[in-house]
Amino acid sequence: MSNFSPLSKSFLFGVATADHQVEAYDPRYRDIRDEWEERRGLTARGRATDFWNRYAEDIALAKSLGCKAFRFSLAWSRIEPQPGEFNEEAFDHYRELISTIRSHGMEPILTLHHFTHPLHVEGRGGLIAENFPTMYASYATEVAKRFGNLVRYWITFNEPSQLIYGYVKPWWERAYFMPPGLPRGASMGQQMNAVGDLMRNLFVAHTKARTIIKQFNPNAQVGANPMLLGLPLWLQRIVDFNVTRLRSKEDLVAQGKRFTERAMLDKGQVDMLIATLTVTEERQEEVAFSEAYYIAEQTLLVKSESSIQHPQDLTGQTVAVVKSTTAEMMVEQLLPSVSGVKVLPNYPEALRALDNEQVSAILSDDTILLGLIQQYPGQYRLLNDKLSQEPYAVAVVKGDRELLNQVDIAVRQFKESGAWADSFSRYFPSQPVPPEPPRLGRRSTLGDITGRDVGRPIIPDQPLPKRLLSRIQKRGYLIVAVKDNVPGFGYRDPEAGKYSGLEIDLARAVAQQIFGDPNKVMFRPVKSEERLPLLHSMLRIFDPIQKIFSILSTSLTSNWWHLGMAGKLPTFLCPQECVGQQDFVGFDYYWGISNLRINRIKQLMDAAVGRYANAPVWSGVLYDMLKFHAKLFPGKEILIVENGCVDVADSTVKREDYIRQHMREVQRACHEGVNVKGYMCWSMTSNREWGLKFDHHSDFGLYHIDLDTDPDLQRQPTHSAQIYQEIIEKRGV
Repeated sequence: MSNFSPLSKSFLFGVATADHQVEAYDPRYRDIRDEWEERRGLTARGRATDFWNRYAEDIALAKSLGCKAFRFSLAWSRIEPQPGEFNEEAFDHYRELISTIRSHGMEPILTLHHFTHPLHVEGRGGLIAENFPTMYASYATEVAKRFGNLVRYWITFNEPSQLIYGYVKPWWERAYFMPPGLPRGASMGQQMNAVGDLMRNLFVAHTKARTIIKQFNPNAQVGANPMLLGLPLWLQRIVDFNVTRLRSKEDLVAQGKRFTERAMLDKGQVDMLIATLTVTEERQEEVAFSEAYYIAEQTLLVKSESSIQHPQDLTGQTVAVVKSTTAEMMVEQLLPSVSGVKVLPNYPEALRALDNEQVSAILSDDTILLGLIQQYPGQYRLLNDKLSQEPYAVAVVKGDRELLNQVDIAVRQFKESGAWADSFSRYFPSQPVPPEPPRLGRRSTLGDITGRDVGRPIIPDQPLPKRLLSRIQKRGYLIVAVKDNVPGFGYRDPEAGKYSGLEIDLARAVAQQIFGDPNKVMFRPVKSEERLPLLHSMLRIFDPIQKIFSILSTSLTSNWWHLGMAGKLPTFLCPQECVGQQDFVGFDYYWGISNLRINRIKQLMDAAVGRYANAPVWSGVLYDMLKFHAKLFPGKEILIVENGCVDVADSTVKREDYIRQHMREVQRACHEGVNVKGYMCWSMTSNREWGLKFDHHSDFGLYHIDLDTDPDLQRQPTHSAQIYQEIIEKRGV
């Protein structure tokens, strides 16, 4: 492309932060995200970047880059720790923060709600409560009273387009992406009704807040920043048509079925797997898991007389794993110093290799190994070292929420009724019964399988067709794949042919839940490598097509916020009095796909819900979106509220190259007359990225902070900070 003129001297180059991601945790002011992360075993923010105490340092660094704007957010839970009780110390702190930004010659950009709110707000119904706009207006009033004359740019809701994923989940996902999540068992209709209530409430609350802010500062610029999905413009127009043609909430619910239910269900040889199957992110791509019913741990089995006491004693030796188990997947990661790995078809073969000294140890789940020890008393022992947690869960086909709900209910009752403890004590008599049923402490999407839900009344809904579940009920019994050679879990007596074990008891509990009769279950023995194939049918090859259809055929992935502001939404979602109630056009843009890479829509959606490892990069969509919004809102300033990148995205795109590419598109749009007011780079420093493990896949910082190992939390400039500074100096690339 030809060179473009530098951006105007008034252009607002800036950086951004968010309260929950950078302010240290304070138990006095827990917010909905703190509870969410704790309940699901996600990475807690802890000290975060200690921005509460070190904001002046970060503001000074932003100034050193040449920034003219600094975006931050208020912690509502600090400001209003109890309903109607406002914390003047918190206000004083944020007043000092604003004054520090202004003293460096930068424009403060204040966000009122950045994915978090107080627990007392959620306790009163949260964002979908009928009176939420009133609760929000009360909060906005107190803030505007104090800061109205200090702040020009206001953002009411950060990424309202993302907030819907606290109330709906696509059929291929187990977990809600963000809080609060509906109660376990919420149907498609209940999810979509909640989404409709949320959209309306956000528009009404935003409009109330804007009116209040302008009473204190008539010149205030108030807007919001939905996140744009990053589809090619022609395809985004098709998606947007889905929401503009809705006529009632019933239309919204009917449309949501394409997003929450799989169109063509697998019909494999079994109904479900209860066969020491560990939940992994890879397996979650193939099947849907219930909440966890057991937490095993990877450990090592050796012969009783072996001199090996710890994993490091295996350096240079060979270990055995069983084919298609988690141990096979993780052995190189857990035991990097061994010289060889022998993959065997089953545990008897592994024991034979150990007895014949072909291997020095067997790596597997501790519970499976304990069962082997019980079969051969005195011959083997376990090492005390626990190498990893392994959550076991029931697997069913993806897309049938009703079947999964019934399994979840059965698992929950099995654990909470005392049946789980009775079964454990019966099949593992030499082991102490854990004080409570299994609870999982893992990061990312696995956390949701604990089943620790927010309690909230479910919206009344019409019963839905039960699809696969109805076929099972018509047949009259369950077909469950189980192990027949793992004592304690799934074992078949070779003489009597009787099945026994904790997983057998659980299968009977599921039959009790579905049929009212624990005996209406047929067991099918399965080898480890056969488990997932038994659950699938050939229909699984259509999954990529079904996902693309689900994403493109509903209003959930539309640009509904700005369409509402433009008066193009039905009034049941955006009331007429909310139309046009924004002073600038704000949005966030991160990832995108080109016309030639439509097949990457699934990766685009993954990135939109926090999985950035394979996030697709295409800066051209940013240019298209700038042009589109300029036409949708003639004369309005456009503010790119967030744009940024992890260390390396899309396999090869470094953060500094990403920033160059996207700034180029901003210049291009400005060159063609688009009124782009500013660009905020996300983010100023490394931060706690919404419960994700901190690594290079979750670090967006221009200044790197080693959050896990550096007690001083030093801000270290990255090459991307240098490049951004050069861009600001030149006002472009």
